[in-house]
Amino acid sequence: MHQWPLFLLVLLAASRALAETPLTNFAELRALPEEEAARQVPVRVEGTVVYSDPAEAGLILHDGTTSCYVGLPQPLGEKAGIWAGMRVRIEGVSNAASYIPNVTGASVKVLGPGQLPQARQIKGDELFASDLDSQWVEVPAVVVGVETGGTAFTLVVEIKGAIFKANIPLEADSARRAAAMMQRKVLLRGVVGTISNMHQQMTGRHFLVPSFNQIIPDKANVISGEVPLLRINELLKRNLGPETPVRVRGVVTQLSAGGLYLRDTSGSTPVNAAEAGHYPPGSSLEVEGYAAVEPFRPALRAVRVKLLETGTPPPPVVFNLRDNGLASFHDERVAINCEFLARSEGLRETRLQCRVRNLYFEAMLPPSRVPASNFLVGDQLQLTGICKVTTTRPMPRMIWADGFLLELAGPEAVVLVRRAPWWNLQRVLVAFGGGAAVFLVVLGWSWTLRRRVTAQAKIITRQIERSSVQDERQRIARELHDTVEQELTGISMQLDNASTVFERDQQQTGKYLALSQVMLRHCREEIRASVCDLRDQTLLEQGLPATLAEALAPALAMTRSEAALEMQVEGTPRRLTSTTEHHLLRIAKEAVSNAARHAQASTIQVGLTYSNDGMTLEIKDDGCGFDPLLPPPLEHFGLIGLHERANKIGAEVSLESGQGCGTSIRIYLNDRASVISNHPFPADP
Repeated sequence: MHQWPLFLLVLLAASRALAETPLTNFAELRALPEEEAARQVPVRVEGTVVYSDPAEAGLILHDGTTSCYVGLPQPLGEKAGIWAGMRVRIEGVSNAASYIPNVTGASVKVLGPGQLPQARQIKGDELFASDLDSQWVEVPAVVVGVETGGTAFTLVVEIKGAIFKANIPLEADSARRAAAMMQRKVLLRGVVGTISNMHQQMTGRHFLVPSFNQIIPDKANVISGEVPLLRINELLKRNLGPETPVRVRGVVTQLSAGGLYLRDTSGSTPVNAAEAGHYPPGSSLEVEGYAAVEPFRPALRAVRVKLLETGTPPPPVVFNLRDNGLASFHDERVAINCEFLARSEGLRETRLQCRVRNLYFEAMLPPSRVPASNFLVGDQLQLTGICKVTTTRPMPRMIWADGFLLELAGPEAVVLVRRAPWWNLQRVLVAFGGGAAVFLVVLGWSWTLRRRVTAQAKIITRQIERSSVQDERQRIARELHDTVEQELTGISMQLDNASTVFERDQQQTGKYLALSQVMLRHCREEIRASVCDLRDQTLLEQGLPATLAEALAPALAMTRSEAALEMQVEGTPRRLTSTTEHHLLRIAKEAVSNAARHAQASTIQVGLTYSNDGMTLEIKDDGCGFDPLLPPPLEHFGLIGLHERANKIGAEVSLESGQGCGTSIRIYLNDRASVISNHPFPADP
């Protein structure tokens, strides 16, 4: 039941195709737009076959006005009996996947023998006109070479200085007939084929010739008379141009796809010869033909080849760049000792990438004649083949030759001289990399473990230090509170009572007693500040800069002053001994308190500067100032305490002040006196 919808669709498509009127000539088909041709328009045409190859699944049909390619479901084969000149009827559909619309999926019915149509005569400069695709034409040409290896026999022809390929179905005597046409002017009749890419853009032109009978040689273009015998290094010298027939003798060194390489005592040259396969390496030949211009060295296009004798191939030339320039080895059969690097497979050859000294090159082997040995990178090889010199410069001048290729005849041209050592660079690098990786893993694990142990030890040490310091400070604080402060308070009370007893010389006694009270009051304030500092962990945990920022504002507030406090830290802070930091903190508090109480300052600036050789604490105010040369009042002990604390920590004190000029106090410590480490906690004081 599920097959019925599919059957209906097929039936609908078939009825639609039957209802559509088929095209009956190729002119209409070739004129279809690409979109219309892609619709598979039915085509039914009668015409004459102008090209047919039994090995190909297609033919070229001429309907009397124009030609078109007709694609078939499968190759015709020898039994089809369809040759050039046959009348046939084809039925198929249009195809847009080509340079010009053509027919695909066609069926063929043979109607009988016919005659080839009159060929369209063209000139060489018309060969790339778009309307020439698949057209039956006639054009003057010169046969300059042959190529083998495909399903058809390929002639190389020259038309107006341009090189084209002409494919001819293989015949029993193709090589002989091609040899008779070498270097001859001919009248070529064939179909113009277009090579296009996936976007239907023209990328080249070639000819499809139905048989050698459609190549008519020019009888006037035959070598006659005495031809001069030259050495290979005399080709194309002085007045001997490409139109001058020449004759050379030499020994075959190696065969090529389109001929052979010939060598005499003066050098080597490639010879384009249709029947080159009849002359194995070692054959002595006499070749008549025309010299052709090629890069680095002329080539020879053979018209006649005469075998003089057979023998063994001459030994290859030793490839030695120290004695000869690279261009001197062009077209020579050479032997090269080299290092194998890589291998790549192509459609037409296998390439061996090799190196001789610092010169890299490729050696090419026919795909069906690849050596069985599986070469390794670094193997030492001896290669024997034809050297083809190359250049990366715009012109092939001898002094610009900077590379070469090697054409190898077969697997016998590749000899393994020495296997690469097992410990090559790649394995050494792999082993070194593996060892380095293991070493780095062990080193990283060791470093991580050591870091963790060190971190744990530091944590334990810090905890012990903090606990010890905490206990000691608490003990000292309790002792100061329970003994010293209470005793000083008692002394103050006794002095107060004494002031009421001594009535004689009351003025002098009052002064002494007042001074004693001031001293006791100052002493009590100092003790309270010390107790507060001992109980406060801020200096121990945060360091001097943070403690100053946190402690100075409350100290200033206790004076009930409206002065603004500014603090600045320059450089990278470093930890000092706990005693040093404690004294600096007390110095800063005392200086700020003095500026607020006695100088009536509006702005107080506190600066910490860390340099490479030490640090500086500076307290500046914009108050009323004083004369530093005058002794301080008896009841003022701030400056005295400041100098005493600075002396205890080995610091240098400088004081600048004047009436109405404010005051600047600068405390400088060098590193030897102050810095212990960059540790966040100080060592034992």
